[in-house]
Amino acid sequence: MKYFIYAIIGIVIFTVIAGFFIVGSPANERARKFDEQRINDLQTIQWQILNYWQTKNKLPQDLANFQDDISGFSIPRDPDSNATSSYLYSVKGAETFSLCAVFSTSNMDDPDFEGPSPIGYRSWGDNWKHNVGQTCFERTIDKDLYKKQ
Repeated sequence: MKYFIYAIIGIVIFTVIAGFFIVGSPANERARKFDEQRINDLQTIQWQILNYWQTKNKLPQDLANFQDDISGFSIPRDPDSNATSSYLYSVKGAETFSLCAVFSTSNMDDPDFEGPSPIGYRSWGDNWKHNVGQTCFERTIDKDLYKKQ
């Protein structure tokens, strides 16, 4: 009977350890979820940039242009550090800009990754693959697809 109990305890310990190798540790899963939220935030900022460009016929100079008390929009905060300065934006040309964020994990090895896409949200076919560390996504607005208002 004593050996049976030791065998059961050993199986349980082995299963828990194997689970961490298969699924990943809670810390890794938390970091992955934070990175998914960062991509969602970048998609939201990208939509705001597109909307600004369509309305004002130019790209905004910085992210502060999106702070709007009437609509209630504010620049998203990084899910881990809670800082708005974690998301970087720069104008590269009349219709070209880049968005940057610092990621904790990499999704480069995930062949099925297309990025989060909440219901009613369009990702515009963008590629949101990233490595660990700061990654920038350069975007060019298609003037034929997104007409100025």
